[in-house]
Amino acid sequence: MRSTNIVSAILRVIVAAIAIVTVVNLLHASGPKGLLTFTVQSNSMMAISFLWTAHTLVWRKHTPPEWLSGSSVFYLAITGIVYNVVLGPEIPGSSPAVILGLSNSTLEHVVTPIAAMAIWIVFDEHRRIPWKYVWIWLIYLVAYLVLVFSAIALIDSYSAPYPFLDIGIHGVGGVALRIAGYMSAFAVLSAAMIWLDHALPERTPLSEYDPHDQG
Repeated sequence: MRSTNIVSAILRVIVAAIAIVTVVNLLHASGPKGLLTFTVQSNSMMAISFLWTAHTLVWRKHTPPEWLSGSSVFYLAITGIVYNVVLGPEIPGSSPAVILGLSNSTLEHVVTPIAAMAIWIVFDEHRRIPWKYVWIWLIYLVAYLVLVFSAIALIDSYSAPYPFLDIGIHGVGGVALRIAGYMSAFAVLSAAMIWLDHALPERTPLSEYDPHDQG
């Protein structure tokens, strides 16, 4: 078995475990409504994708398609960017430490996005994600918005999970304008990530090896 497969599998399991811990902690603190936060959804997607890939690498099964791993990393990157750029990170020391002196918020918004992106860049085989995914990846974001606004309309106790989606604060036009701006930015991010996938070497000595892959 290729040694890099083992290294990648171990790293993927570690990062997935961190994501699972943070998701459990967040849901414990917020209850079922936490399921509708993008943070929980993106970290959960990454954990599932990474654990699936780790399993196939160790047991020499066919690895998941590269676009699937890329998808989970893309959505987690959005989580990190929105938290750190739009919402603003929490004040250091304001939340209890969970792992290695880091708070749950720092782990799920900073550590897992950076770690997942690094693993994707270093270990994944590249030049496999079609350009059409620039737009396909945005479909889930639209579906997420439909889910959130449907929950707000149907569940009295539910409110917007993020201030920029709060119609009570910004009005319908203000929220729509913000959504349009963010979606445009995410389209650029999607294109940049796929450009990077095509710019990176197809395989390197560190790349994972799938014996069933004929591509």
